[in-house]
Amino acid sequence: MIIITFINQELTIKSHNIQLVNYFTIFFFALCLSILFLYRIYSVGIKSLLYFGDKLESESNYKKAENIRMIQVILGFSFFVFHSVLFFGVLNTVIFFIISFTTSLFLEIIGANKGYVFGKYSYEPSLCPGPMLGNVPLLIAIAWSGLIYMSLNCSFLILDMGFNSIISLEVIIMTSIFITILDLILDPIAVSEGRWRWDKPGNYYGVPIQNFIGWFFTTTIILVFFKLLSSKHMISESHPFYVTFAPGLLFICLPVVAARPCFERKLYFAGYIGILFTVFLSAASIL
Repeated sequence: MIIITFINQELTIKSHNIQLVNYFTIFFFALCLSILFLYRIYSVGIKSLLYFGDKLESESNYKKAENIRMIQVILGFSFFVFHSVLFFGVLNTVIFFIISFTTSLFLEIIGANKGYVFGKYSYEPSLCPGPMLGNVPLLIAIAWSGLIYMSLNCSFLILDMGFNSIISLEVIIMTSIFITILDLILDPIAVSEGRWRWDKPGNYYGVPIQNFIGWFFTTTIILVFFKLLSSKHMISESHPFYVTFAPGLLFICLPVVAARPCFERKLYFAGYIGILFTVFLSAASIL
């Protein structure tokens, strides 16, 4: 009788924990998604959601809005760490985020100072919040980690695999391709805002082809290292769909959200890529 009571208590505690995880995930998913719009509202007012026309650079709230962007990256990163612990375990989470942060930062520093990997470029400190190391904002490496994690989760979703599955070559290639396509949308926006620039601008809105090769290479290297160094033991607990693939669903939304500033800056081709990419990812995740 005592044993049965103890088991029932354990099951009740576990049920409450799972329910808490579900609520926590929903909260962070909504927060990460809404903060994308908070950046714009903080910059030019809530009415700006109803019309096109970007005035961010000329607004007095621009610097305050940049703090929103920094909070967005940090909150997203925190959510992905929490999510990773649920499915990869603590050890694999530490391994993944150390590899993704250090590798991306190292390659960014080489690119910014020597011109390898991405081409020779430089960041504009006044438009890149947070501390810098080797002429590269640390926030960039944090963003790299979050983007790769979202893309990885999205790949598992489309391939109809559990997120605690072993990472295969197919997953690595798909994730790297997704990240590279996303950069076709994000980099033109950043260049048009003056956040960074290349010494020898390319034909794609000032971005050289080498940069996109660098994005594919960096993502692949990070995931290969993770595959080799990670523990094969993954967490086996089951969670609802919206918990398991919350990062992937955020990744699906990101291209179409980024399409709006593309059109406002007359980066039409990049904007159309954003819309089509979200449509493709949505269809692929359903079919």
